[in-house]
Amino acid sequence: MEYEAAFLRERKARKNAESILEKKSRELHFANLALKENVDSLHFTLLENKFLNHIGRYGIERPRLLDFLPIIVNDMMRLSEIPFAAYAHFPFNESQANFHSALFRNPEWDASGPLELHSETAEDIITEVEKRVRENNRSHVQVVDLVIDGKTIDTLIALPIISLNDLGGIVFLFISALTDKQNQVLNVFKTGIKQLAIMMEHRYQEDQLVDSHNEISATNETLKETQKKLVQSEKMATVGQLSAGIAHEINNPIGFIKSNMGSLSDYIGDFIQYIEASEALTKQTLNGTEKDLFNVANGLNKIWADLDIGFLMVDSQNLLNESQQGVKRIIDIVGGLKRFARQSDNVKAPCDLAQTIGEALKLAQNELKFKGIVSKNIHQVKPIIANSGELSQVFLNLFVNASHAMNEQGELTISVTEDSGGVSIKIADNGCGIDTKHLESIFNPFFTTKDIGVGTGLGLSISYGIIEDHQGTIDVTSELDKGTEFRIWLPYENTNLATEKKALI
Repeated sequence: MEYEAAFLRERKARKNAESILEKKSRELHFANLALKENVDSLHFTLLENKFLNHIGRYGIERPRLLDFLPIIVNDMMRLSEIPFAAYAHFPFNESQANFHSALFRNPEWDASGPLELHSETAEDIITEVEKRVRENNRSHVQVVDLVIDGKTIDTLIALPIISLNDLGGIVFLFISALTDKQNQVLNVFKTGIKQLAIMMEHRYQEDQLVDSHNEISATNETLKETQKKLVQSEKMATVGQLSAGIAHEINNPIGFIKSNMGSLSDYIGDFIQYIEASEALTKQTLNGTEKDLFNVANGLNKIWADLDIGFLMVDSQNLLNESQQGVKRIIDIVGGLKRFARQSDNVKAPCDLAQTIGEALKLAQNELKFKGIVSKNIHQVKPIIANSGELSQVFLNLFVNASHAMNEQGELTISVTEDSGGVSIKIADNGCGIDTKHLESIFNPFFTTKDIGVGTGLGLSISYGIIEDHQGTIDVTSELDKGTEFRIWLPYENTNLATEKKALI
């Protein structure tokens, strides 16, 4: 009995052990299944990320879409085990032709055979599906009955690449017995295609932005060149207006130089006569007696008195000095005119404002001398970094405008002082003034209150541009029948000070 009881206990314990072992085996089996599913899921996620990262290369490396599509199509086939695929490319540039690829074989399936195939039936179906995709710009699923290279195909899925509301391309996937896994992968493909379309849109917009920037840069260069020519044209117009006065200013010294040359020519004849007489009498003296020496000296003294050599010597020196001053005056006028009229090279260098204003006054001298007086209060200031030729044009414009505004009892006042890290220049006249309603427009191109033929309407506009280019400011106050004052501020070199000064006005 004891043996039987022991046997029953052992049998029961064995059954309990087998039950526990079976339970643990089941648990281990399900754990293995879960682990396999996790591994498969991680592997799929890895492939998915690899595919999406691969698409991200399009935005980084910026290849042509036509060159990038076959790479993406091969990635799709590897990831989804799809046997065949094809693609079409429709360039945004209408001058380029559309492109349809041959069928691609999945390289993971049969690497020994050709990777590109041709099937007229498949190409006909692609043409039909393409029309439907073009109609609604959406993905399309087409049930088919094809045998390609010995493999049965029952489904064609077309994924459009739509960017900027335009169809840029289509990926065609030929599938045999669509699986749940392939359905899951197709969602990844759609996400990747959308990402590709977004990058295409950004790339297109970047290219458009670059083209616009290049176009604006070219237009800006053209405008600069046009402005340069306009400034030069206005210079020549100013020279034309002043030409009569400049010619008169040059003609005056030329007139008295000519007269002086005539007088000096007569004086030189007298000097020659005296020198020749002196030479002859000297020879007589060398061969004569003491009495002859007295007679020679007396005769030479008579010639000196008759020709008035003392006066000729003094007057000759005066005539030469006067002529030299006249020549210098002509040189100054012509030099100033040449510097003013030459093409501006936009190069800025240390500029002496007193000298620049002085040259402009010389050019405007004939305009101003019949209109009153010029009062100057020019303090000694440091040279500024500027284009002296352009500033001379500004000052000349203002001087000529003042002469037109003043009558015979006019006064032009010019003052130069240091001010807030730069130089302040005030140019005021007591002429007819400017109507308040015109003050806001006087710096506008082609605006003028002068009679036709007197002004081009560009002088003040160009002057404003020149001062602005020098990071300075120019403004004006005026009152009818009392006069006008222009105030110019120019910085030394500090750009920040110029910006602050502009902000205060």
